[in-house]
Amino acid sequence: MGGTLAAETRDVQAPATGAIEPLRLESSTAGATLAGHFARLVDPARKLDFADVLKADAAGGMEQRSDFRGAGQTRDIHWYRFDLLRASGAPADWILEMGEAYIDHLDLFIPKSIDSRRMSPESTAADGRPQSPDAFRLVRLGDFVPFSQRPMKTRLHALPLTLPEGRPVSLYLRVDSVSAIRLSARMWTPAAYAGHQTTDLLFQGLFLGILGILMLGYVALGLLLRDGALLTYTGYVATVFFYYLFANGIAAALLPDMSGWFINLMVGSSGFLGFAAALTMWVYILDLRNRVPLLMRCYQGLALVTVLLLPTTASSFYAITGPAVTLSALVVVVIALVLTARMTLQNPGDLSSRFYLASTLVSLTGFLLTQMSLRGVLPADFAIADPYQISFVLAVLVLGVGLALRIGRLQSERLRAREESAFATKRAEEQRTFVAMLSHEFRTPLASIDSAAQMIELSGAVTAPAALTRLERIRNTTRKMVELVELFLSSDALDQGALALKPEPVALGQLMEEALGGLRGTEADDRLAVAVEAPDHPLLVDAPFLGVAIGNLVQNALRYSPPEAPVRVTAGHDDGQIVIRVADRGRGMAPEEVERIGSIYFRASSSRGTKGTGLGLYMAKKIVAAHGGSLTVDSTREDGSVFTISLPPSVSCSAVRLI
Repeated sequence: MGGTLAAETRDVQAPATGAIEPLRLESSTAGATLAGHFARLVDPARKLDFADVLKADAAGGMEQRSDFRGAGQTRDIHWYRFDLLRASGAPADWILEMGEAYIDHLDLFIPKSIDSRRMSPESTAADGRPQSPDAFRLVRLGDFVPFSQRPMKTRLHALPLTLPEGRPVSLYLRVDSVSAIRLSARMWTPAAYAGHQTTDLLFQGLFLGILGILMLGYVALGLLLRDGALLTYTGYVATVFFYYLFANGIAAALLPDMSGWFINLMVGSSGFLGFAAALTMWVYILDLRNRVPLLMRCYQGLALVTVLLLPTTASSFYAITGPAVTLSALVVVVIALVLTARMTLQNPGDLSSRFYLASTLVSLTGFLLTQMSLRGVLPADFAIADPYQISFVLAVLVLGVGLALRIGRLQSERLRAREESAFATKRAEEQRTFVAMLSHEFRTPLASIDSAAQMIELSGAVTAPAALTRLERIRNTTRKMVELVELFLSSDALDQGALALKPEPVALGQLMEEALGGLRGTEADDRLAVAVEAPDHPLLVDAPFLGVAIGNLVQNALRYSPPEAPVRVTAGHDDGQIVIRVADRGRGMAPEEVERIGSIYFRASSSRGTKGTGLGLYMAKKIVAAHGGSLTVDSTREDGSVFTISLPPSVSCSAVRLI
């Protein structure tokens, strides 16, 4: 770089703190950490080359460290110096292992004369370390070096070393990574390293095997039950599976020529997708749609943003987006802890909520320990394994038990609902059959009564006006009873959705005449004001049924209006639709009652004191809907109501089933 040493190291963060005791490798040593036997130099400006570092080290500019600490996601370059000393009688061959597996670049500078008996005095400092970069050879490690080109084909980054006896050796390491930097280093004898590798791979295989079994089992169960919580839980487990498959170096061994940017993309993307899946999973588990709709929308929005940030995981922006997503995940886990605790308190008999709470606690513990290790709060090698790996396995197993209990509860509820539905259906069928039989049996005696009254009227045997009035009342009452029987039979058909319309050509005026013909000559006729625009306009409708709907609206308007109040009926076409309106001057309805108009057996509060069944408007709405139209209501308290039937000019000639 040129310039003075002061200029070259002005951006370096590392004061000198004294000499470092080299790691002493004895004949009894099988494996030992380099914690406490190294110095570190941080280059925030990313300007120092190896020559600058050697000069800074010679000037005492490297800081002695007692343990390895994570630096989090940073673009700073970290330089390390490892000091080793092979004691007399100790083996010469050793293996240096460094991790994590996902670190991008690990450039190790090894003295070329490491296997010589002595070094030339002019090329070494007072402490015996070489001062010239030419005295070192470079070995490149890290996940940007394809697995097939690494010195040793192992999960972590390792290389063999042959150390001189009784002479200190210093190795320099340059660390540069987009992913979080959490470095640790150990020395092993070849035999001990083989045993360590066996144990390590057994743990990783067991971990991935458990996740794989969970994935296969729960995805099949989720698809079978069509349960969103199970499917998103499976997606969450799958993302963690792929995260550790790539982050722990297993995928590199399976695909030995895989490039480093792709590994970074898979590690970051699976982490981001895992967070998005966890957000969706908690929406289902905590039932946020019904409990906290606003939080559900926040989770969905955050999941979408996280997915959109996936491309940043293979770029330098990952140093910004990664910590942001990590912080968001911490907040979400804390919220989940609060909500699951609340669920447990509110539903002490629901065991599944207790498992949700326990799973969240375990997950939060592992998450915090891992993040504290990554950010340097805890030593990088304070645990024998990644705390989050252990906690995640426990958390997903506990959560799986909770989901299994949830499935059992849902299945029981569905079974009970099916049984209740079957019972209700059977009871309704029996009631329909009974009503149909009873209504049908009423037809014969009612017809006999009407026929007898008509014969008396025609015979002329009764001439007294009072008697004739009573006779007419008998006939009117009988006709009303027949209409009521027809109403019940039609209502039964409507409920079953089995009514088939028989559309026939009819003029609009003729339809209105047939619908209102039964009121001609009665007292109600004087109160009706009927106006038909374009009476010759052709329609294709089931006139008898549509006449029942119109007649029900008119009779209701007459019944619920004051005796002297007029009822206005209009019919015409508007914007291609046939519009029939019935307006009364009754007591009107409240807005919440208007919304329920057309529901079976519903009667507004304004109908109190007036006889009715609540079936007329129900039938009218169903008949109009069967014709492809709609029935709407505009009503104001104490100001009357307007019922509007809107129909297309024509409907299909095929039979229409009501639903």
